[in-house]
Amino acid sequence: VGFGNTPFLEVLELSNNLLTGNIPPEMALLSRVAVLDLTNNTLTGSIPSAIGVLVNAAVLVRGNDLTGGQNKDDEIVPPLEFNRDEFNWDEFAPPPQHKNDKLAPLSICANVHGFDLFHDPIWCPPERNVLRKFYYEAKGQEWTNSTGWVGEFNNHCKWHGVQCNEKGQIVSLKLMNGGLSGRISDEIGNLTSLEIIDLRDNDLKGSIPSTIGNLLNLSYLVISYNELTGNIPETFANLSELKLIHLHANRLRGTVPYLALKEGKSDSSFIADCGSPSDFDSTLSCPGCTMCCNANQECDVTKSQTPFVLISFIYIGSVVLALLLIATMLPAICNFICSFDKNATSTSNEIHAIGKDSVYSFFFSSSFTAWVPALAVLATQTLCFVFFINAASLDFGAETVWKYSFSCPRDSLSCRSDSDVSPVGWFFFTLFGVIHLTPDMLNGLKLVWGASKHGFTKKGLHIFIGGCFLFTITALALYATVVFNVATSRSDVEMIFNTVVLLFVNDLDEKMFTSLHTINSEWLEKITSEIAGSFRGNIKVDIQYAAANHELRDEQTRRIEQIEKKLLEKIMRVETEYEKLKTEYNKLKTEVKGLKARHTTKSIKIKTIQHTTKNIKIKTIQAIVIAENKKLQERSSRIRNRASNKKQG
Repeated sequence: VGFGNTPFLEVLELSNNLLTGNIPPEMALLSRVAVLDLTNNTLTGSIPSAIGVLVNAAVLVRGNDLTGGQNKDDEIVPPLEFNRDEFNWDEFAPPPQHKNDKLAPLSICANVHGFDLFHDPIWCPPERNVLRKFYYEAKGQEWTNSTGWVGEFNNHCKWHGVQCNEKGQIVSLKLMNGGLSGRISDEIGNLTSLEIIDLRDNDLKGSIPSTIGNLLNLSYLVISYNELTGNIPETFANLSELKLIHLHANRLRGTVPYLALKEGKSDSSFIADCGSPSDFDSTLSCPGCTMCCNANQECDVTKSQTPFVLISFIYIGSVVLALLLIATMLPAICNFICSFDKNATSTSNEIHAIGKDSVYSFFFSSSFTAWVPALAVLATQTLCFVFFINAASLDFGAETVWKYSFSCPRDSLSCRSDSDVSPVGWFFFTLFGVIHLTPDMLNGLKLVWGASKHGFTKKGLHIFIGGCFLFTITALALYATVVFNVATSRSDVEMIFNTVVLLFVNDLDEKMFTSLHTINSEWLEKITSEIAGSFRGNIKVDIQYAAANHELRDEQTRRIEQIEKKLLEKIMRVETEYEKLKTEYNKLKTEVKGLKARHTTKSIKIKTIQHTTKNIKIKTIQAIVIAENKKLQERSSRIRNRASNKKQG
């Protein structure tokens, strides 16, 4: 049939003609045909995929004995634009019969809307058309693995990454790390049976289709590590079956709808880019997330968000309230106990308890000028600790010193902790804390206890205030150290370093006392004398204890300097002696070399003399032997001559 010779044919009515054989692929040459009616014949084989170019025609094939086709190897799908005269139509002849598989060519089901089997789910499964659109919008030609995809007669349930249930409905689409680019097709919302979408670690761009909210059976949505932009669709709130959703490592903005995930939440079940720093001025808001990640792909669990500052106020308030209760209730308890022991005496020393070389002892003074530096140090320490606590609070919407301690690998659905803090680090933290803070906390309690025996007097009030401040600031130091280490320590070294830095702040009261002694020792001596005088009745203390204490320190410093000077002199003498010995050693070494040289020369001479003497002796002996041999020969000759003469006679 020369279909190419009838390019202007618009209607081809061949129904009810008892036609047999296969449908010729050359019918695709009827470029202007509006109706191609082949119904009610006995045509066999499969429908040629070439007819898929008749996008504006009504292709009618019902009432025949057609079957589905089977792809040839390296099948060529007809392009949307091609030269009909030069195209090789043999490539699109009906393929061999594939038993029990009625599938029309994908190109016809997708492009020819006038195909009378277009809405037949057996011949044209609608989900196959959806996947075809997904393939082209995600640039499937560039995928690293697209086995089976958009094959004309391939069952879409056998395409790479696609999984169907026993009813032939798509339930899983897993194309992670597959080289996908382009965008996610809006048509994905028509795969209503989908339970799993895993498109992580690709290069998908554009916005997230709002139609995903139509997938009411969706339980896993993983689209992390792409280049997706825009806002999170509000339709996500419809996904009531979700168990896991990963949206991180994209460029999303706005607010993620609250999602009540099924079967509880694990740390890795709901992840988004809601951490700081962010690629945008305002971070993504995610009230339901279990983990937030930042622009550096560092993550942390949202349950780590703790209002440390608020807790610190509650904590310090509770401490002060407890101290007040102790101060008000202990007098009765003390009187009751002391009634059984009349000879019981107080062994406490308030000045030593609060620290005789600390400005906190100024709280025992009646001078306002003495209270100023003490309150200044107390306020400075409090502000420092509050700054540390506030900076350590995890706020995903703002940048703080909190170090994110989790990472979420591309090839895993579970995040892992990157913290290297071991029990060794916590041991040293506890050790330093106990050694450094325990004495001040115990002394603070001792002062509060001691204030009770003075009753509601001026002295008792001063002792209570001093003990309360000492215990409170020490308790705040302990809380700040714990909080800051939890926030920033990700190794044992960091934990030890942070602990030492924070505990240094706790020593500001003693450093201030030393500074005052250096700046104005007379004023300091006056204040300490006034404090000691007020406690003379019940505490034995040297009025000049502060000055004496610093004089003792100066004396110790001078002694240390003298010892260092003597040691330096000894070191210099030792170095001088060492240089002398080194010189002597070099001399001896040179002499030894000379002796060795002379010894070698003499040895050579001796060996030469010995060799010469030996040669002379050998030659002398040889001469003697030769002479003796000669004598023997002469004697033998005479004897032979005599014997011969006798025989002749």
